[in-house]
Order: sequence, then C-alpha cells, then structure tokens
Amino acid sequence: MNRREFIRNTSLAASSLGLAPTVTWAADTNQPSHDTPIDRHALVSRHNVILNVYDRDNPLQVGNGSFAFAMDATGLQSFADDLGTYSDWAWHTFPNPENFREEETLREVVSGGRHKAKYACGQIPDPDWTPQQQARAKAAYEWYRRAPHRLHLGRIGFELLKADGTSAGPADLQDLQQTLDLWLGTVTSSFKLEGVPVEVTTCCHPKLDLVAVRAQSPLMASGRLNVFWRFPYVESDKCNPTWSADTDAKHRTEAALHGTRADLTRTLDADRHHVSIAWNSGQWSSTGPHQFVLMPARTVEEFNFVAGFGGQPLGRLPDFTETANTAAEHWPEFWNSGGAIDLSASKDPRWHELERRIVLSQYLTAVNSTGSSPPQESGLFSNSWYGKFHLEMTLWHGAHFMSWGRAPLLAGWMKWFRGPGLESARRQAAKQGYRGTRWMKMVSPEPKWESPSNQNPFRMTQQGHAIYWAELMYRETPTPATLEQFKHIVMESAEFMADFVWWDDKTGRYILGPPLLTGSESTPWNETYNSTVELSYWFYGLRTAQLWRERMGLPREPKWDAILAKLSKPPVVNGLCVDSEPFPAYQKNTHSRPAWLEAYGCMRGDEIDTQAMQHSFDAIWADFKNGVPWQIWGNDFTMLAMTAARLGRPQDAVDALLLDHPRNVCLANGFNNSGSRPYLPATGGLLWAVAMMAAGWDGGPTGHAPGFPADGSWTVKWEGLKKAA
Repeated sequence: MNRREFIRNTSLAASSLGLAPTVTWAADTNQPSHDTPIDRHALVSRHNVILNVYDRDNPLQVGNGSFAFAMDATGLQSFADDLGTYSDWAWHTFPNPENFREEETLREVVSGGRHKAKYACGQIPDPDWTPQQQARAKAAYEWYRRAPHRLHLGRIGFELLKADGTSAGPADLQDLQQTLDLWLGTVTSSFKLEGVPVEVTTCCHPKLDLVAVRAQSPLMASGRLNVFWRFPYVESDKCNPTWSADTDAKHRTEAALHGTRADLTRTLDADRHHVSIAWNSGQWSSTGPHQFVLMPARTVEEFNFVAGFGGQPLGRLPDFTETANTAAEHWPEFWNSGGAIDLSASKDPRWHELERRIVLSQYLTAVNSTGSSPPQESGLFSNSWYGKFHLEMTLWHGAHFMSWGRAPLLAGWMKWFRGPGLESARRQAAKQGYRGTRWMKMVSPEPKWESPSNQNPFRMTQQGHAIYWAELMYRETPTPATLEQFKHIVMESAEFMADFVWWDDKTGRYILGPPLLTGSESTPWNETYNSTVELSYWFYGLRTAQLWRERMGLPREPKWDAILAKLSKPPVVNGLCVDSEPFPAYQKNTHSRPAWLEAYGCMRGDEIDTQAMQHSFDAIWADFKNGVPWQIWGNDFTMLAMTAARLGRPQDAVDALLLDHPRNVCLANGFNNSGSRPYLPATGGLLWAVAMMAAGWDGGPTGHAPGFPADGSWTVKWEGLKKAA
C-alpha cells in the first residue's frame, strides 16, 4: 500500500464539512486520554496560517509528500526566484569531461584500530602529491559531492502590470491577505493592484505531481495579469537554480502546443524530465529561451490552469476543479487518520503556541517528508546539501510517523532502506574490508557512491538507526513477514557493528573508533573513540539483533554476546555523561552541541548511567537558561525535552520545547529556520517528542501524559498516539 492509498484506506470518517470524526482504535494503539473524540476540524482550523503583509520569510507550501510548490503572497512565485518547486525524483548531474573517478575521492585511514580502510574524505591533503595532483583531487571531490543534486523544476509566477504598463512589485500590492486552509490543504491569496482586486486559489494534487491555480480579477480584461514560466539551469556551487542568461545554452526546453495544453521536454545535460500545462482559456507564447507566458483571454475574469511534472511524458491532466476537489477529500482524511493532541483546556498560556507548532508540523512533514526516500534537511522547499538526505537524521524526520499512527506514510522510505540503501551499505562495508552493511551519512536515492566530505564519512549514529527503524516496523506489525522484510538490515548492520569494534589488550575491552565523528561534530575524528551516543547505539543494535535471531528461531550469535560483555561503557567523567572518552567537550564549549543527551532522551539509553545523565542535564540546562552559547540546532530543543521527560522532569520538558532561543523560533508558516531553510529535523523532532510526552514510553510512568506537568497547568487531550520505545 502506498502513501496515497493509505490516506484513503485508513480514513476514520473523512468529512469535508469538518464534522467531528468517529474514532476507532488499532489494537496496538494506546487508548485515548478522554471519553469523547477530539473535534479535529476545530483543532486544525484554529491554526490556519493567515498573513496580511508581504513577508519573504513566511512563504507557504502546497504538496503531497513527494512534490511540493512554495509560493509568495500572490499564490505563485511572482517576486521570489528562490522559492522551490521540487520533487523526490528529479535529479541532475553535471558533465564529467575530466573523467573523475570515485577512487580519487578516497583516502586511506586507520580504521577500527586494526587496518587501513578507504574513506571518501578526498580534500585531506596528501603531502606526497604535486600541486597538480592536489588540484585534481579537489576537483574530483567537488564533482562527486554534487553528483547528483536535486533539481528545481521551474518557477511559475504572475506577470502583474500597473496601469502605465510598468511591472508591479511587492510594494504595489494592497489589502493583502493570504490563508493556508490546513483542513483542505489549499492556499487562498487576495490583494489589490491600484485598487483592482485579485483572488487566487492554489492547491496540489494529492496523487500527482501537479499544482493547480485559479485566478479571478478584472485585470485580465486589460491584459495586466498574465502567468509566466521560467526554467533554470543549476549553479555550480550550491546547486541551486540559476536564472542567468549565461547558462541558457547549457539546457534545452522544447515545447509542443496542443490547443489549450503545452507539453514541454526539459533536457539538462544527460538528464530529462517533462512538464505539461493545461488551461481553460488563453494564449501561450514563448518569451525567450526557457521562458513562456500564458495570457488569459480578455473576455474572462476567471482563469485557471494546472502544471504537472514527471520523469516521463504526462498523460491526461485533471483540471483545477478536479484537483481542488481531490485535495479537499485528501486532507480531511489525513487529519482524521492517526493521532491528535488538543491542549486548548490548559491553563498555561503557552498552550496555543505549542498546539500551533504541533498542527503545522504535521502539515509540513506530510507535504515534505513522505516520498520515495528520506527527505533532505529542507524537504521539498529548498536545496540544502545539494538536495541529499542525511541518514543520521532520519529519526528526527520520521520517527513521529510511527508514534502518531501513520506508519504507512513511511512505505517509500522503507522500500528505499530495503533496496538501494541496503545495496549501498553493503558496497560500503565491502569496499572498506568489513563484514555486513555500513550505512553512511550522506548519500542520494540511487546511491552509486558516497558523497565525499572531510567529516561526514566518520559519522556512525546512522548505523544504530537502521536497526531502530526495523524494530519500529516490528513493533507496528509483529509478524514473521515483518521479520523477513527487515532481517537483512538488522543482521547485516549488526555484523558490521561487531566487525568494526576492536579488542584492546591493555584495558581488556572492545573499543569503538577511531575514526569516529560524534554528533557534537566538535572533536577530531582520527582521535575520537568511545562516544556516548554511538556506544549506546552499539549496545542497542547488537542486543536487538540477538532478539531478532530469537524471534526467527535462530540461536544467539556467540561473537555478539562476547562483544556485549566486554564493550566499553558510555563514558562518565567527574560524574557527568560526556561526548566521548578522550574529549569530554563539556565546559561551556561553544563549538559543541550536547549530542550525548540523545543516547537517553531519544533512545532507551542502553548502558547509560542515569544519575550521571541527570547531572549532565542539570549542567547543560543551566547553561541554556543562563544564555551560554552552546552550538545547537532546532532539533536539539526536542532532544532536551525528551531527555527531561525520561528523567522525570516534565516542566523542563515543556520549557525546552518552547525555550526562547533564536534557533527555536517557529515562524508563522510553521518553519524552523535554524540551519537550512527550513530545518525539518526540528519539525519532525517536535512531533516525536510531544507524542512521547503525551502517550509515554517503554518503562516510563503509567500515568496520564507523563511528559507534561501534573500540577493542573496542562490539560492534554490526545488520541491515536503510541508509546515511544
């Protein structure tokens, strides 16, 4: 069952009229915390996004999880060429006339304490090379790091003319109001140009990569409102779209006109995709290389069009009405499925802001993060990290889909993990001389190679995450079929874990690393070993793999048990959990993030000294409240909250979620902009944390909403959530 089928098949009584649903419960879902169902329409709709000024920092999006379209205040991309039209299938690779080879990005590193292995860290200088060799190695590194990169599919905007024939700008828009109707997944934009009204409705088809637009305005009668299409090439640095005429010769846009439909073929080097546009009335023309304009008929005041995108030529296109109606069925079904949290009866005045973040986060992750592979940091909005996802962040992006009862929305991810991802991980382990599968940080959906970096190849957190994902799938559906589906991920990931650690005769224990780059990313990877988070994941991963062997009727693996008995424990220094054994990285280190809290907050904390973790949280939390500038990202506030909750400090958990900090800002559109724009690990992390705080976690308190204060300040009404692991 794919993502879109799930939304329809698991509807709990969809109603486009906004009637309260009749709630049913899966056998493995925690019981609701109340007697009457939550009025989900009221819950969602009170957080509709309403903007009354032109605000470049608050663009809105419509999308379906594998395709999304961002817009400015006009309902299109009229004034902002940095707004995204992205999909999970459109990628581009620059030509390779220098015939760079993957081997040129690799360097030998002493690995696992025993042998040399090749890592994709090709910018590290080799003292024996000539300047020419160094220059070529750097160029190969840059080419492979960008290959492939996600492709912007094109800009669609209004060409607005003032009465004197000059182009209008954002400052010319009057009486502006823009509303994202979350219940229907539709944006309505209204404004006036020199007193003449314009109304625009924008929506995305839930099953097709297609945006639909309806515009109403007297401006059409005088030819002052037209629609333009502009198709970019790709800049060589960040791989963002470039609209420069200097690149016009590097790509082709071939158009075929069929009445009120235009079919375009876009060719960028060796990559090709298709765009089809259909409209109700008007004239299509080319205005330059890769630029087109659609002029509505002068006899109409209502005009609509649809624009579809695909890797193959598109067939029939639904019109605006059909698309809008389909979206109006889809989104109520989404909101009526899975979990919900209602905080409106709370006495704490912050309830509305926390609930707003929760609701908007559900919308944004559904729009950006439910495609055929894990999402990049900024989803389908912009092109951070060349559009590639980071495997060490997948839990932050998507663990909430499990705890919110929407596991089938991860079907595309899980197919990727079992297919191209597993193939890549096997290749990586074999290339380095290890058994099993090694999951690397930064890869692309069809990973032929790892993206080189001087740091990324040494991250290890994702190795434990692969097993954690498989275990989450089993918790959802504890059947032999699930074991069969994910057994290779679990067993082969554990094989690498056992093969990577090395025995130290001096201390009589197994050591993890070097090389190793911790989540703090503040220590030298070639000297770092025995990090708190990674060791906890190693214990968790090997124990879970043994459990899977028992579930499958297999004997325990003796080597794994031997390693578990002698593996180094997560380090404690001066009574505090620390980053890693040789580098505590603790005393107000402004170049570090307190990643070691993840081992207890986000995971179950295998071998973690809970008293030391309590003291660690005290020290770090005091720093945050006193303004000590730790290096921190948007998802770290949710990590702090989850750690506080597990430590029995619910007030601190809530305060962490809402901490007044520049990197914990949730904009009017729901985006967290700490790092990439937007930073979706913070968005998904919030949902992960709040579900745990409401529904509880394995081994935690059995009372209601154990992660929230029980002093009467918070009334947490929830349904459809599941316990965290």
